[in-house]
Parts: sequence; C-alpha cells; structure tokens
Amino acid sequence: MGKGNPSYPRIDPPYPESGYVKVLLNLTLSVKPGTKGMILRRLFRLTRVLKKQSPRPAKSSKNFRDGNVTKRDKQAALQHRSTARVQARKGIIAGKAYVRDGDSLSVSGREVRIAGVDAPEWDQVAKHQSGNWYRFGGRVKKALIREIGGRDVHVQVELYDRFDRATGTVTCNGKDVGAWLVSEGYAIAAYSDRYKHLELKARQAKRGMWSHSVNIDPRAWRHRNRK
Repeated sequence: MGKGNPSYPRIDPPYPESGYVKVLLNLTLSVKPGTKGMILRRLFRLTRVLKKQSPRPAKSSKNFRDGNVTKRDKQAALQHRSTARVQARKGIIAGKAYVRDGDSLSVSGREVRIAGVDAPEWDQVAKHQSGNWYRFGGRVKKALIREIGGRDVHVQVELYDRFDRATGTVTCNGKDVGAWLVSEGYAIAAYSDRYKHLELKARQAKRGMWSHSVNIDPRAWRHRNRK
C-alpha cells in the first residue's frame, strides 16, 4: 500500500441539517488515523442524542401509509366514511313530538327534520293580499303545534346528517305530516319529488303561502339573511 492515511468508508449522517455533524465529518478527512477513531465515536454518540431529541413524526392511519396521500385526501376519505356510517343507521324513532319550527321536531330527545319539505323560518315574513306584511313562519309553527304538538309520532329515519340529526318521514295517527304541510301550503316540496304533486295542487287552490301577494322561498330567505 502507498503512503498516506488509510481510506475509510464514507458515512452519511442521518441529520444532514446539523452543522456540527458536518464539521466532524470534514475533520475525519484531514486528521491522523488515531484521532479519526475518536472523532467517529463522538459522531455516533452525537447522532444518537440528536435522534432521541428530534420529534417523531405522527403515526399515520394504516389506510394512509402512501406518502403521496395529502392531508386533504385523508380528511375527505374520513368524512366520506363518517357520512356512509351515519346514513346506514336507519330505523324508527317514536315518542311525543315537540315542535321546534315549521319542519323540525324533537322526538324522544332526538332532533328530527321532516323529509321532503322546507318550511318558512320562524321569523320569515310574507305579504298578505290585504297589503300587510306579517310573520308567516311563526304562523306555520303554530299550525304544526296544533296538528301534532305533544302527540305520539313515528319517524321512519332515512338518514342522519353530519350533525347527527335524523331526517325521515314523520307520521301521526297514520297521517303523513310532510304531506299535510305541503298540501296546506305551509311548506314547499324540496330535496325530492315525493310531494311535488301536492305542492302543485296547493298552488292551484291558493292555500297557505300560495295565497300571498308576495311570498319568499325559504331557501332564498336563508341565503339572504346569511349575508
């Protein structure tokens, strides 16, 4: 072998961002062989200390070990899984009805929305044929209280939303409450076509909201008041 320092294998540090580690590696290329061993021992001790002190990455879910999956992808997948789970919980809720507003109730401690309808908000106004503006949403709530308030109802749950509220067909003494609301002009047929034919008949007969000279769609009312 020729003269000079013997060659040593190059060691790539696990923490290349550490300036101290870089300095120690550079020194191993220019010092005597006896000193080089001491520097390498100090280097290994330093890397072990750095490894203990460095924060460990958070454990990923077993379904997201692919490094190409972004945080948004994970959140979307988890939300989809949660939605599928709550939609799968179907059944019947029975008990006395306590009216919250024109299309939602409280039954056995569970918040329930009447499926297929959208009623005016409690503070929503409409203009009567006489020219007077009045709170039509409050009138709808009172009418629903007179019809089913405090009475036993059955809710055939169709789905639960992300707030764990049940949505389903509500019946009282065999009568479909959603159909009654639309037929009397107290609500519009929404989110499905099940009550569209009843809404058409209520329009033609000018019942409830359809008798007003100025009537506002509940969805438009909510959109306007969000601003």
